[in-house]
Amino acid sequence: MGCTVSVFEMLEQEWQRLRRDRAAAASLREVCALAGAATSLADVEDYVRGAGPEEADAVLLALVRKAVAGHDLAARVLLQLLLPGTRNLARRWWALGDHDERAAAAITAVYHRIRDYPVERRPGRVAANVLMDAARELRRSLPRLAVTPSADPVVNHEPAPMDAISHSAMELAEVLQEAVDDGVLSQDDAVLIARSRIAGDRVADIARHHRLGPRTLWDRRHRAERTLAAAHNPHPTRRG
Repeated sequence: MGCTVSVFEMLEQEWQRLRRDRAAAASLREVCALAGAATSLADVEDYVRGAGPEEADAVLLALVRKAVAGHDLAARVLLQLLLPGTRNLARRWWALGDHDERAAAAITAVYHRIRDYPVERRPGRVAANVLMDAARELRRSLPRLAVTPSADPVVNHEPAPMDAISHSAMELAEVLQEAVDDGVLSQDDAVLIARSRIAGDRVADIARHHRLGPRTLWDRRHRAERTLAAAHNPHPTRRG
């Protein structure tokens, strides 16, 4: 069975064709001029990666102006230049699903923010602003935090402040990230907890998607959560 190509890999493969495409560079002549008289999109990329903040931002601003005006290639080039930050977003947002689902969500959010960027209101720090706006879009896409700790999650239908829900979700996502980084949990177990505790996905539905028995995943989540709790409270206070 062959390996599935991720959406990030598909973008990189497409970029390998675009970066040397003379017609593509010609359609962004003004951008190339700002990027040290670049003669290819590869030169534009190299210039932005190596330039100082002001020089790089001038190129990004030129790209985003064209993207907002409807220039598809300008939006694609800017997406490519922001791909490292987009990968970081995909790694961070556990609750959005598995690797491919997170990648697709992050890329979609960044691309949306590029096409809708408020150029006149925020003409500087383009990369930081786009990625920050994309992070907000991803946060808003999170389902409400599931709060039932002992069984399949039940979504709380009582009104709750969105900021509090987002904060709780972010805290759990950060704890899970640290647990994976420290070797406390496997990435698969962290994703399982995030999807069922933050995203509100039913364990039975997750199991069906992966063609596993629900009890298998319930037991796995229970063990993972006990491991996580022990790591964060290794010396619980004894009563009596």
